[in-house]
Amino acid sequence: MKLYQQKMIAGVKVASCKIPYAHSVYVGIWIKAGSMYETKNINGISHFIEHLVFKGSNLRSARQIAEEMDSIGGQLNGFTEKEDTCFYIKVLNSHIKKGIDILFDMVFNPAFCEEDIYKEKQVVFEEILTELDSPEDVAYNLLAKTAWRGHSLSLPVLGTFTTIKNLSKNHILEYYERHYTKDNIVVSIAGNFDDEIFEVLEGYLSKIKPTTSNFSLIPPLWHKDVSLYEKDFEQVNLCIGLPGIPYDLKKVYALAIANNAFGGGMSSRLFQKIREDKGLVYSIYSYPATYPTGGMFTIFASMTPSNFRKVYDLIIKEIEEISKKGLTKEEFDKFKEQLKINILMDQDSISTRMSSIGKSLLLFDKVHLIEDVLKIVEEISFEEVNQLAKEIIRPEEMTVSVVGKLNKKDKRWLENVNSA
Repeated sequence: MKLYQQKMIAGVKVASCKIPYAHSVYVGIWIKAGSMYETKNINGISHFIEHLVFKGSNLRSARQIAEEMDSIGGQLNGFTEKEDTCFYIKVLNSHIKKGIDILFDMVFNPAFCEEDIYKEKQVVFEEILTELDSPEDVAYNLLAKTAWRGHSLSLPVLGTFTTIKNLSKNHILEYYERHYTKDNIVVSIAGNFDDEIFEVLEGYLSKIKPTTSNFSLIPPLWHKDVSLYEKDFEQVNLCIGLPGIPYDLKKVYALAIANNAFGGGMSSRLFQKIREDKGLVYSIYSYPATYPTGGMFTIFASMTPSNFRKVYDLIIKEIEEISKKGLTKEEFDKFKEQLKINILMDQDSISTRMSSIGKSLLLFDKVHLIEDVLKIVEEISFEEVNQLAKEIIRPEEMTVSVVGKLNKKDKRWLENVNSA
């Protein structure tokens, strides 16, 4: 019995992972529709459409969708990221046909009523306000805007008050018809199901329109700069961005090892030296973000304003240390083993399996099996990790965003911090 399958059904790529011991099934529809595919004037439209499809189809009202899903004890949700939009269900395997019918009706037969468009704009305005109350989110958005200035990767997923306000039904229909097409989606399935599910899917997938227009992604240019957003938060929130890597499977996992050692966990250098040893922050970490055309390695820390300069200087010290010397062999062995364990433990989650195979197939046209991933990780050498760490975690190309209130002295200092 094949646990993983990848096939074409009615011109749509479908990936599946069979988990016989489970009772439930996850089905996800993944679309190449996110802020990465938007222009400035329609920024936020991918996320807005994600909201709108839950407002009802031409067959079901929003209330009917909710009641029918509740009647089978299922879960229905969606999310939008820079690189994709996903809608998914979780249902008992005995209710899979009903769940798929609700999901595909909602996503591929949306009503897009003018009244719903107006109401949902108010909801998204509230979501934007909520994000503006999160200094961490503000700092990340400001960093992307600063480092990737003018590129679609710089755009916030939610959009802005102005762009959402100006979205018309024509904008929505045009974007929807361009992106919600056969060549632009994949379906992923994980859980306990039989092969009859592929016949069920064919009936729905055959009705989806083919792609009528092509679009290509342009790699972003990196801008070395400093941005400050002043607001009366209790803490100062610091983001340091470094040019990362576009998607490459082996490099992604090599960078993950370096990141875990540098700032990815509680035993990392940043956490131990700045939080545990010095007690200067509550939150500090690093993480790599990878997209088809580029990437960013980000370091985040939040602290009281009086500790801002100390924390910044300590982070720079750790960046320079990695840049010059790399990791130790002990760190490499430890965090490589940690990565392998995390990869295996992630397999315990059915939703994670649905997400990983769906996203992989959508963005990179291939499902990487767990055995293949573990083999790739096992083959990563100490030298490869150190070379990549030294190339990326270095001070020369830093972009900095700061959110909060700084005193005049620190503000003047920050204005000149990247002038060298």
